Amino acid sequence: MMDVGLTILTYLLGVLFLLIKNNLIAEEIIKDLECHKKFNLVEYYECKANYYASFMTLDRKRFLLVGDYENQHAYFHELGHLVFDDFIIDSFLYASVLLPVLLVPLPWNFVGALLLYIASKWVKKNWERRADIFAYQMTGLKYSPIQLEKSKVILLFRWLFETHPPEIVRTKEEYYKKEIPLIKLFIESLVTKLL
Repeated sequence: MMDVGLTILTYLLGVLFLLIKNNLIAEEIIKDLECHKKFNLVEYYECKANYYASFMTLDRKRFLLVGDYENQHAYFHELGHLVFDDFIIDSFLYASVLLPVLLVPLPWNFVGALLLYIASKWVKKNWERRADIFAYQMTGLKYSPIQLEKSKVILLFRWLFETHPPEIVRTKEEYYKKEIPLIKLFIESLVTKLL
């Protein structure tokens, strides 16, 4: 167990490491892409790629990668991230798992780290939902699933450990209604029958 000052320093170093790593990955991705400056609610660079993604570099430039296939929902989903999300916060969220590891004695430190990891994924799920709702409002199109969950175990795993909500939930009409909390969709998905 470390003292609080050293723990905070370690946490901030973890954040710095993640920020630099993510920025290097972003620079490597856009290095060979053709990008054009655009403005649609925010200023960003649109780059031709073979998939859809969005990110921000440390100098606060926003990038939207456009896949080589047309998908309006994916385009506006990623644009929604550029409009609403501050990608810098990701590093603070993910580095938070260091805090219980450094402050709490064994074996509870790993339990705390796991709970903080799941909590950070839950925050990200809400951001992903906000981007899905934005895309739905802009296009009238819902998310098109790649592979629906076939068991409750897979469904629970995706709820706990993945960034996006489960595919089966993202296809439901209630998912696109802001007034319905994500926790309600989580409980309903676990107690109702799968397709």
